[in-house]
Amino acid sequence: MEYTNLSKGKGVISLLTAGLGIYLTAAMWTEFNAALGILFGPSLGVIVGTIVFLLYQSRKNEYEFTQGGNYLTSEATQIIQDAEGRSQIVESSVEKGRNPTFFVAGIYLMIVLMSESSWSDLLF
Repeated sequence: MEYTNLSKGKGVISLLTAGLGIYLTAAMWTEFNAALGILFGPSLGVIVGTIVFLLYQSRKNEYEFTQGGNYLTSEATQIIQDAEGRSQIVESSVEKGRNPTFFVAGIYLMIVLMSESSWSDLLF
């Protein structure tokens, strides 16, 4: 059983999640740099902000990649060890094609609109 066959249908939700992550990162980065620019000046604010961001990302990646070594993120599959200790990818009881794409897209759109109306001025 090949993993790529088991993960079909999740690309749209993954793409929406990536887009939301990029939007929130850009919006927060803009706000963070504006605040640091007032405190340190524009040039030093960018340098301090970049260093803080790199340290945060480094620690976050180390934390994520050391959590038990389970890199499988698909909800329709899971990794189980057989009697001989070999890991196998098997299908779980989640029905195929039950990804709530429109629901997730609606929630993400609401997050972006509420962010724009309350604190972010990145798009509007």
